[in-house]
Amino acid sequence: MKDHIEYANGKAKTVCVTTVLVALGVPFDGFKYTWNGKKNIWPEILRRAGYAVRSRASRLPRVCTVGKSRAIIAAMDDAPGTMYAVTVRTVAGSHLMLLNDKGQTVVDTAPRHRDARRIAKISAIIPN
Repeated sequence: MKDHIEYANGKAKTVCVTTVLVALGVPFDGFKYTWNGKKNIWPEILRRAGYAVRSRASRLPRVCTVGKSRAIIAAMDDAPGTMYAVTVRTVAGSHLMLLNDKGQTVVDTAPRHRDARRIAKISAIIPN
């Protein structure tokens, strides 16, 4: 997917969220929207696909960058194989990326050499 798919009703299928969902095994045709015009609906899509989605925001400092979070994620006591969906704020809005349980980037459609983007939200993605 090269660009966002935007619909007349305000809903959209965004590149970064779609790439993360497909990397987690959700088929590309298994969902039509990732944004419903008011909020991201990727957690609901993952729950339908058999994942548990749990916030881990309380385990990070109030102001935390992606680079600083890597060691914190590696020290979390979630089950092995847990993935972490990290939402960062950008000038254009927000961006979703996927990190593994060691804090390494698995999916990032806008990679950085030195990642100082501030984390807005982090969720553990746990297979059921």
